[in-house]
Amino acid sequence: MAQAGPAPERPRLDAAVLLLARALAALAAAAVAALAALVVASVVMRYALGAPFRFSEELAGLLLAMAAFLAMPLTVAADLNIRVTLLPDRLSPPARRALFVFGQLVLAAFGTVFLLEAWTLADFTMARNLKTEQARLVLAPWMIAMVAATALLALFAVWRALRPPPPPG
Repeated sequence: MAQAGPAPERPRLDAAVLLLARALAALAAAAVAALAALVVASVVMRYALGAPFRFSEELAGLLLAMAAFLAMPLTVAADLNIRVTLLPDRLSPPARRALFVFGQLVLAAFGTVFLLEAWTLADFTMARNLKTEQARLVLAPWMIAMVAATALLALFAVWRALRPPPPPG
């Protein structure tokens, strides 16, 4: 009986996952830049011209949430999350691999549960065409982006579980 060796390399899939994750991170960076510009413009409008924007607080919150959600898939795909390595560094390579896979599957499970809950809220938001309270900004596109980013987070966690674990240290 032949032993199962390491998983075959999937360079195209790996490149596609990283490209998609980086594209989402670029959108997250754009959201942060837009947030910074909005805050500066809002301060100028409020204190220099005495005519504050009525939408700035709500839009700032939406941009901040989008920045966070759109950046999450890259942290998983590029293995950028913070790790406490006290235990894994003391384990044998097979045990370290098992622990890594377990952690990725827990992340995928969390992402899936969050995705299902977020989809329920997004569906409710779309069905009622909900808008923000003050500025009346449509919420559905923001909710859909959050759901999509969470789905990718869960998928990327499964993908990472199939890849080699990060090196010790």
